[in-house]
Amino acid sequence: MILKQTILQQKKIEPFTFDTIQIHLWIPDLEHIQNEYVADKAKKDFPFWAKVWPSAIVLTEFLKDHPLLISNKKVLELAAGLGLPSIYAAHFAESVLCSDYISEAVGFISENIKLNKLQNMQSTCIDWHKIPSTLKPDVLLLSDINYNPSDFTILIQVLKNFLQQNTTIILSTPQRLVGKPFITELLPFCEFYEERFYEQISVNVLVLKQV
Repeated sequence: MILKQTILQQKKIEPFTFDTIQIHLWIPDLEHIQNEYVADKAKKDFPFWAKVWPSAIVLTEFLKDHPLLISNKKVLELAAGLGLPSIYAAHFAESVLCSDYISEAVGFISENIKLNKLQNMQSTCIDWHKIPSTLKPDVLLLSDINYNPSDFTILIQVLKNFLQQNTTIILSTPQRLVGKPFITELLPFCEFYEERFYEQISVNVLVLKQV
């Protein structure tokens, strides 16, 4: 994955500690990334991938408290951004495939895999509109995906498809009114639900399984 040299240069390393496990991430300069996106008229989306959001941190903390959910499992993360939950999961999982549909995000994920010297983790581009049928993870990780109602129909179908193949889904999402219909439709599959807080931001964590 080759990124624009200017994007690669405008970055810093930030540490994240979860008990005894310390993770380091290359974090792009958000203002620089935003300027790049404004200048490039081909890029229509805001660069949400370029920041570690509270839901990703809460998801990682949840995995810390429930390591058996990922231990010796094949883990997939969709819309991973910079890949924090996946990188944590790689310390316990058999294998981890960390993905985003934005090529720049996948480039940073790749750099973060190298930075943390992980041998059982890979990065790749995956668009949730075109999920490869060959993907058969034991566990699917998702954080803060239900912010755009126009995506809800395809996302619900994607999650139901994974549930039908007995994949356990671990989803974290901030409480927001616009995302309530999305969560409501998933509640029949909810095996475990928990509300957590990160810097006074309420984040729900759901573990979903096929009924």
